[in-house]
Amino acid sequence: MHVCGADIAPSGATHLSTAEMSKAQAKKEKLPAPSIESRIAECYDELSEIDQRLADVILSAPGQLAMQTATELATTAQVSKATATRFFQKLGYASYDDARAIARAAQVGGSPLYLQDRGRKTAGSKLDDVIQAHLQHEVENMANTYRSLDRQVLSEVVDAIAQARRVAIIGYRHSHTVATMIRRELIQVRSDVMLLPAPGDTIGEYLADLNAQDVAIIIGLRRRVPAVGVTAAALAEASVPVLYMSDVIAGKPARLARWVIRCHTDGLMLFDSKAGMTSVVNLICSLVAERLLERGNSHLQRVEVLHDSLRELE
Repeated sequence: MHVCGADIAPSGATHLSTAEMSKAQAKKEKLPAPSIESRIAECYDELSEIDQRLADVILSAPGQLAMQTATELATTAQVSKATATRFFQKLGYASYDDARAIARAAQVGGSPLYLQDRGRKTAGSKLDDVIQAHLQHEVENMANTYRSLDRQVLSEVVDAIAQARRVAIIGYRHSHTVATMIRRELIQVRSDVMLLPAPGDTIGEYLADLNAQDVAIIIGLRRRVPAVGVTAAALAEASVPVLYMSDVIAGKPARLARWVIRCHTDGLMLFDSKAGMTSVVNLICSLVAERLLERGNSHLQRVEVLHDSLRELE
């Protein structure tokens, strides 16, 4: 007899299913275990009609698993609670609560697939109400981010960026947008500001030349790629001072950074909020500009003269 959870040989010996082998291999290699939707996809065609109905309900809104009881899920799918319990056992989970814990972790991790229900809370509201709620939530994120700012850290960061020989800024995926913003601001007031890696390059070519005279700024918003942690470790090994800007759950790279700034990024709807982080970026870059001007730095003046002579701006 074959189910998603196991193949039962005639002798009674139990063989690991594909899902269980994947989970065992992931554990051995210290990789994340397969997601709920991946496990369902592996054996969907082998499910009974009733189990497929339950699978369809789960796949339509995986985030509901984090909030629903087994009874509530069974009611939504119009199956019995026993059917729902057996279904998760077939997927290789010890219990429904085991699967729900995975769903909650995915929500905390920022998976849009598991956060899509958050947007539905306001979908039925009037647009004016949605706008007002969204505005209020963004303001709260900014306020909470500023309340948590360490003044000593902020002052040290501004001095370090202003004095550094070079500034390297690193950000992947949605963190890349924030990294680009930092470079765009700093390049106006100081030289040797790099956004890494450049298209077509790997990051090693750049890290080899960085040392304690430089500063690296890493943006590590949640759903970080492994390169963030690896790069932070390489910079720490080279004694490069690192400013790590992240959400409140900063993760392992924070342990390797000299300075850590955590921003509140929880979104009201599907996507995370970056209002707090971009505002703090503006603050840091503005303070760096003031510090450089106080020291007689004329980079900004030279840039503006060149803009004019090259007729680059209207």
